[in-house]
Amino acid sequence: MDQGSAKMWWIIGIIVVVAVAGWYFYGNKTPSSGVQTSAIPNTTTDIANDLVATPDVSAGLTADEATSAQTVSGF
Repeated sequence: MDQGSAKMWWIIGIIVVVAVAGWYFYGNKTPSSGVQTSAIPNTTTDIANDLVATPDVSAGLTADEATSAQTVSGF
Protein backbone atom coordinates (compact mmCIF):
# COMPACT_ATOMS: atom_id res chain seq x y z
CA MET A 1 0.00 0.00 0.00
CA ASP A 2 1.42 3.37 -0.93
CA GLN A 3 1.03 6.52 1.14
CA GLY A 4 -1.67 8.01 -1.12
CA SER A 5 -3.88 4.95 -0.67
CA ALA A 6 -3.36 4.92 3.11
CA LYS A 7 -4.21 8.61 3.29
CA MET A 8 -7.41 8.02 1.31
CA TRP A 9 -8.51 5.26 3.71
CA TRP A 10 -7.88 7.54 6.71
CA ILE A 11 -10.01 10.26 5.12
CA ILE A 12 -12.81 7.79 4.32
CA GLY A 13 -12.64 6.44 7.89
CA ILE A 14 -12.88 9.93 9.38
CA ILE A 15 -15.86 10.79 7.15
CA VAL A 16 -17.64 7.57 8.21
CA VAL A 17 -16.99 8.26 11.91
CA VAL A 18 -18.28 11.85 11.58
CA ALA A 19 -21.39 10.65 9.70
CA VAL A 20 -22.18 7.98 12.30
CA ALA A 21 -21.63 10.44 15.15
CA GLY A 22 -23.92 12.99 13.47
CA TRP A 23 -26.60 10.34 12.95
CA TYR A 24 -26.29 9.22 16.58
CA PHE A 25 -26.50 12.68 18.12
CA TYR A 26 -28.97 14.35 15.76
CA GLY A 27 -30.87 11.49 14.14
CA ASN A 28 -32.30 9.99 17.32
CA LYS A 29 -33.59 13.22 18.86
CA THR A 30 -37.29 13.22 19.60
CA PRO A 31 -39.14 16.30 20.81
CA SER A 32 -39.96 16.26 24.49
CA SER A 33 -43.61 16.25 25.53
CA GLY A 34 -43.37 19.85 26.77
CA VAL A 35 -42.17 21.23 23.44
CA GLN A 36 -44.79 22.24 20.91
CA THR A 37 -44.06 21.29 17.34
CA SER A 38 -46.13 24.09 15.84
CA ALA A 39 -46.55 27.69 16.97
CA ILE A 40 -49.37 28.49 14.54
CA PRO A 41 -52.30 27.97 16.97
CA ASN A 42 -50.57 30.07 19.64
CA THR A 43 -49.69 32.75 17.13
CA THR A 44 -53.27 33.23 15.96
CA THR A 45 -54.50 33.21 19.54
CA ASP A 46 -51.93 35.81 20.51
CA ILE A 47 -52.88 38.02 17.58
CA ALA A 48 -56.58 37.75 18.43
CA ASN A 49 -55.88 38.65 22.06
CA ASP A 50 -53.77 41.62 20.99
CA LEU A 51 -56.54 42.87 18.72
CA VAL A 52 -59.07 42.63 21.54
CA ALA A 53 -56.71 44.49 23.88
CA THR A 54 -56.22 47.36 21.39
CA PRO A 55 -58.22 50.39 22.54
CA ASP A 56 -60.95 51.66 20.25
CA VAL A 57 -60.07 55.24 19.34
CA SER A 58 -62.52 55.60 16.46
CA ALA A 59 -64.77 57.98 18.42
CA GLY A 60 -61.89 60.40 18.82
CA LEU A 61 -61.05 60.14 15.14
CA THR A 62 -64.66 60.82 14.17
CA ALA A 63 -64.67 64.00 16.30
CA ASP A 64 -61.41 65.09 14.66
CA GLU A 65 -62.87 64.42 11.22
CA ALA A 66 -65.92 66.53 12.06
CA THR A 67 -63.72 69.38 13.27
CA SER A 68 -61.60 69.19 10.13
CA ALA A 69 -64.69 69.14 7.93
CA GLN A 70 -66.04 72.27 9.64
CA THR A 71 -62.72 74.02 9.24
CA VAL A 72 -62.48 73.15 5.55
CA SER A 73 -66.08 74.14 4.86
CA GLY A 74 -65.38 77.51 6.46
CA PHE A 75 -62.85 78.44 3.76
